[in-house]
Amino acid sequence: MKKKHHDVVIFPKWKKQLEKDSLEALKEKRYHEALDYIEQLEKYQAASNEILTGKIISLIELKRYDDAIALCRTLMAEDPDNYFKYLHIYITILFQASKYREVIEILDEIFEHEQIPSTYINPFRQLYELSKKFVGEEQTSGSRRNVERFIHNLRQGSLKEQWHSLSQVREEDARNFLHMIKPFLTDQKLNPVIKTGILQWLHEQNVEQEFDVEKFGEIHRVNPVQLRDIMEQDVAKEIMSHLDELEHINPTLLEFARQILYRFLYIYYPFFPEKNSTRIIARAIQTLAMDYLNVPYRQHAEDESAKLEYWKQKISQMEVQYFSPLEKD
Repeated sequence: MKKKHHDVVIFPKWKKQLEKDSLEALKEKRYHEALDYIEQLEKYQAASNEILTGKIISLIELKRYDDAIALCRTLMAEDPDNYFKYLHIYITILFQASKYREVIEILDEIFEHEQIPSTYINPFRQLYELSKKFVGEEQTSGSRRNVERFIHNLRQGSLKEQWHSLSQVREEDARNFLHMIKPFLTDQKLNPVIKTGILQWLHEQNVEQEFDVEKFGEIHRVNPVQLRDIMEQDVAKEIMSHLDELEHINPTLLEFARQILYRFLYIYYPFFPEKNSTRIIARAIQTLAMDYLNVPYRQHAEDESAKLEYWKQKISQMEVQYFSPLEKD
């Protein structure tokens, strides 16, 4: 360690006494005193690397991990002959500070690019394997907390809380929690928006298991891995084919209609309207889109039909359901 203390020289006898005192304090676990003696030696550039190793130990015991890490880095650079000794201490500090990912990252680099002395191979391997184990446990613990929070919100949280916690579990492995999730797919009180989100999560995780799903008073058995994207369903494609003419009339209107269709089918998913209703549904979506965008249109004979009015009301109600988790308090 290069520190300047101008025009002052430490006497050999004093230096020897400070070294002795620091080592005795260290041995007797008086770490604050040990640091005091060592820092006096440092003022006069009289702290050997052996003494500075004692300083690292004192810093570790006092849980001053950042200071210990900084000193290790300095010694690794200034004392290449003892590089692996300081590296071992450095990695051990990171491990004690629960910085397991850093341990793994450093050792991955060391294993790939360095010729490791035999003395350090086993200690490095042990630290590496333990760090990987603890990282895995952290991830599992974090996943469980996220899912347990989601389940709690499904039971008694608001719709917004359910939607928010659903977004947080979408990257978790759903297979570990199927027994917790399954009952909610048939819970009549649970908003269909949330049920669709759960099914999409199961589909994304390639869950291959049959589930009963309740929506709108009906129950069907569904295997998530076999589900297709909403707009890839035959019913969706057929409704869009009835709306294709809008592309030449008003492309913006077509895109708006497509978004209405997506939201409508999102609520239904994984159920879909009967195929014999696709034309009237397309007409209902088109007229709703025109109403929303204030686009004038000529009345058709079917525009007065009760069936068209039924689908317009149904789609409008589902629009409200779709946006309800996103509404501000």
